Amino acid sequence: MRDFKSIQSQQTDDSGKGGLFASLKSRLAVLKLDKFQNLSHAKKRAVVTGVAAVAFAAVGGPSTLALANADHTEPVTAQEASYRTADSAEGGQGAEVAAEVEKAKEKAEEEKKDAKSDEKKEKAAEKKEDVVLHGVAGLNDEQLENAVTIVETGREMGISERGQAVALATAMQEAKMYNAPSDAVPESYQYTDSSVSYTDHDSVGIFQQRTSMGWGSVEELMDVETSAKKFYGSLEKVGGWEDMSVSGAAQAVQRSAFPDAYAQWESMAHDVVSAYNKAS
Repeated sequence: MRDFKSIQSQQTDDSGKGGLFASLKSRLAVLKLDKFQNLSHAKKRAVVTGVAAVAFAAVGGPSTLALANADHTEPVTAQEASYRTADSAEGGQGAEVAAEVEKAKEKAEEEKKDAKSDEKKEKAAEKKEDVVLHGVAGLNDEQLENAVTIVETGREMGISERGQAVALATAMQEAKMYNAPSDAVPESYQYTDSSVSYTDHDSVGIFQQRTSMGWGSVEELMDVETSAKKFYGSLEKVGGWEDMSVSGAAQAVQRSAFPDAYAQWESMAHDVVSAYNKAS
């Protein structure tokens, strides 16, 4: 295959071929890295297509191409044809390139959101390590560790302090703030170190949620953070819960046989939220 120099050496005075080589040289000049890299994806492909068309014509292709269309029926020179080929390539691929660019933008936005989400989780994790409560509201360290997780999960979800108090009062009534397994659900013992356990149907975990009632898997319900998220998610679906009493809001979610039992833990719940705010 002849290189560019051999093509140059065989130039004649023919104005048609002279025009072809001039076009080829100008297009090759565009391919210089500093200029080429600044072109759009579509224009890069258009330039390369034009170079190929001109080169083909220069090395033995017809010097003129008859392109017939509704607006132009006269013969068209190879140089003009090369530009038309480039323009056609650019226009024809425009929609495809635009779609690719849009997909790239969407992917970049998703990655940015994921990065922010990961950063938020890392900050939350750091805060969990930093905030340790002791001797609050008569609770021991195991209970307070679970209480802190409930509060922080609520904060991450944008739940108000009142909503956090509702969750704390619920967890205290249901499981005395322990991530308690159940003898009726042997699998639940795999996910906790707590020495406290209860046996009430298939109720497990900090909120004594039941797999049979659609709360989630045993593994999910035995994770304090996940269990708290499920509680808060259900609480947010209760219309007007913000205007309810702590006991009323808790009952709206749990549907307990003892609806008034949550009220006794309201003071404790507010004490924990207050202590957390001071420590954080």
